Amino acid sequence: MNKEQRTFFQDLLTGGVRDGDPETLRRIKLLNAFFLIFLVSAPLLGLFYLSAGSMLLFNSSMAASLLSAAGILLLRKTRNIKVVSNYAVFLLWAFLFLIRWQTGAMAAQGLLLLTWVWNAVLILAAIYLTGYFWGSIWACLIFLESGLAAYLYMGGDGSPSLFSKETACLYGLGAYLLGLLAVLAFAFLFEKERSESLEREQEKGQIVQESRRYIDEILAKSPVPIFVIDRNHRVIQWNRACEEITGVSADEVIGKRVWEGLFLDEDGTLADKLIDDPSSLLGSEGLEVLRTESGSFSVEAYLPQLRGGVKAVLKASPILDRDGLVKGAIQCIQEIKDGDGTDTGAFRLRYTSWDALPCPVYVIDAKGKVSSWNEACERKLGFTSELVIGKSPLAIVAKPYRASFREAVIRVLKGEVQSAKEWKYYSMDGEPVYVRAELYPLKDSSGEVKGCVVVNTDVTDLRLKLKIIERALAESKEKLKSLSEEYELLKKNIASFIRTKGESGAQKEESV
Repeated sequence: MNKEQRTFFQDLLTGGVRDGDPETLRRIKLLNAFFLIFLVSAPLLGLFYLSAGSMLLFNSSMAASLLSAAGILLLRKTRNIKVVSNYAVFLLWAFLFLIRWQTGAMAAQGLLLLTWVWNAVLILAAIYLTGYFWGSIWACLIFLESGLAAYLYMGGDGSPSLFSKETACLYGLGAYLLGLLAVLAFAFLFEKERSESLEREQEKGQIVQESRRYIDEILAKSPVPIFVIDRNHRVIQWNRACEEITGVSADEVIGKRVWEGLFLDEDGTLADKLIDDPSSLLGSEGLEVLRTESGSFSVEAYLPQLRGGVKAVLKASPILDRDGLVKGAIQCIQEIKDGDGTDTGAFRLRYTSWDALPCPVYVIDAKGKVSSWNEACERKLGFTSELVIGKSPLAIVAKPYRASFREAVIRVLKGEVQSAKEWKYYSMDGEPVYVRAELYPLKDSSGEVKGCVVVNTDVTDLRLKLKIIERALAESKEKLKSLSEEYELLKKNIASFIRTKGESGAQKEESV
């Protein structure tokens, strides 16, 4: 029974929302908690005013309780947080306005001016529930209301007091103390939210650092020679494969320009040219530069200082910041060894078994059908070779990527090499699998293209981590900015309230 009650109460607080953005869910819980407190406390307050002889305030309390219940239903149906938040603040403001008017808070005697501390409660509630913009609008309305009260006080007009002089003093003091407690509670809420935001920011910062270490480890242990340079053409990553192929250790080159043995000309490496002027690469004389859909560049060049002179395929991609500006570049080197057929940029037909390879590899024949499917493909995607051989591979490719996949395969069947392709497959269980693929022509002994070899590297975990990090960083930045603005406004409003209260007290002493 208790479990059912807890489930019902949790459903009531969340407004029926089970999954969603944590910040949105938090605000929904906050609004529903406000309405529930109002739903219970308003009738109790109404009974108090009924015992004091005010039928109007009793009826208003009952109406406010019903309207708070309507607020819960409105939020559950529309889930429009902005509208319902303003509705909640209006309900509180209107209820307090009626109480002040009927209990003498706007009377010329001014016996209940202590109850105006609830203006600070209203402003804090408006900021906390609706945010900075609408909170400012509600603060202006409350200031106008305070001006009206001061005008009535100075003019000697206003409503009669509901209580006697002795009772009014006790009532005003009680309302004042409750108001101070409410202000203190909001101050704690703001500070708690700010502390939680800072903790989340620190936690996300740790995630970012762990992800960076993870990426650095991937680059360092990659069997492909890879180096990374910043926008000032200084090396910031030089992996072990680069050390082996060049004979230059990372300690010798980190923080300096790339070893000159990898230069294309006097201007530097392919990565250097990519940072200086990417558009000039396509018009370079003597270099046949290819540009891929992902924005990377590929060129086949002869490097005379590398191992006494070798031919290699150089591939470079820009590293962009959030504004789309180039802040660095990454380049890999793939050596071409002609004569023995170990690596010519294309697989030969004699490689008929791919099961020894640890990464998922499959072959597409000239008709666009899968002709080979290794064991790593079966482990990663769940499809056995009997299910896919002789069928189109497009069935496992996500729809948004199919056009790019089809075009890449067509180009490879024409003899081109396609690198750094990013696609999304679906496994047999329907789970997404993100890959970074290299596509090579499969040639027979006469050099004729017989098929397309697709070599896949699984990057699903990295892709999902990066998405989580990007979303978390964006949310933290916006949240911290919003909290800073609300905190500054809170300080200004409290200072303004204290100053106004001091001036009102001084005026009262002068009139006496």
